[in-house]
Amino acid sequence: MSAYRAFLVAASTAHLACRADWDQPTPGLTSEGHATVRGMWPKSRRLFHPKCKVPWQVFHHDLIKVPLGRERPGIFWLRLYGNAEDHVAVVTEVPGNPASSMTNAMKVIADWVAEDFAIQPERLVIYEIWPRGSIGWERRNVRLVDFSGRWPQSSKRDIAAHVGRDLEDLPTHAELYRRVLAAGGGRMEEQSRPLFEAVQVSDLPPPHNPARCEHREKFGSLLEQARHPERRGYDAALEAGALFLKSLTPEDLRTCYYHQARWKEIADESVRILHKVGPADPEEYKDEVRRSSLLGIDRTWLWSLFSDPISIGGGYSYTNGQHRGCALRFSGADRAAIVTGDEELGTACVDWTYEGDG
Repeated sequence: MSAYRAFLVAASTAHLACRADWDQPTPGLTSEGHATVRGMWPKSRRLFHPKCKVPWQVFHHDLIKVPLGRERPGIFWLRLYGNAEDHVAVVTEVPGNPASSMTNAMKVIADWVAEDFAIQPERLVIYEIWPRGSIGWERRNVRLVDFSGRWPQSSKRDIAAHVGRDLEDLPTHAELYRRVLAAGGGRMEEQSRPLFEAVQVSDLPPPHNPARCEHREKFGSLLEQARHPERRGYDAALEAGALFLKSLTPEDLRTCYYHQARWKEIADESVRILHKVGPADPEEYKDEVRRSSLLGIDRTWLWSLFSDPISIGGGYSYTNGQHRGCALRFSGADRAAIVTGDEELGTACVDWTYEGDG
């Protein structure tokens, strides 16, 4: 007989020995003989009868690997407690879980625990814990799982009161993560960053949808003229953009917000910074921008070329920054820092660090 089954037999025997007492009113118990705990429903919080002297046992304190259909199996930490009648499962999210979060997979987890440990579902109470360090920790920490409605907030103290003992601690992050990796977990993602180049300003494409331009109505008229059955979409928009650039007068430029900065100096400075710093993440250009001689709005526009860069997809149209691109075209600048694609950096671990679950 397994230790688990042996415990249930012993617990049931002890429980039957004092069964008659269950019908007697007992301080701290409901009329049904169920202990009540703050914030919980009596039917969900059946503690052992004080005269039975049968404590809650720990039946599992380790990782579980739960099949999730087409996804990779989910990896979670399960602390499973039980007495003669009832069970409490405490499920904790772990770093390296390669599948759905425990919250999204909880119904599958609940069914798996009930089946794997031969527990009647109505005798199983489940809590979830988002540990410190995890993405979900700031939004919620400990909750009682209730598939019929909202999941009320709880605490480790509530769970300890429920099972009559302190919860066992999980391993440290290093050991926990080692076990997760050994179980087939761990999340690696392809990493990339914007690829900046000093692009000839005269080679920048025309705008295709200058929606925030002071003269967008003029562009709209030119777009209607450019459209015909054989030229639609980007082809028509880029043709209209080229005509739009030719149509802009000095007065048009003076009345457009985007053309008011010193774009030649901004462009020259962006190229200087690009050559000095070299390929880097956008944030790594910030210190050099701060050391620039440009001030005020000009420095703000300079930083925008790295933090919210002008990007040209395939070289023939903008994927970002067409209004600033237009301003550069009329500035007299030779080159400017422009994103022309992505630089692949390989794969990297994107898992968080477990910092405790209390």
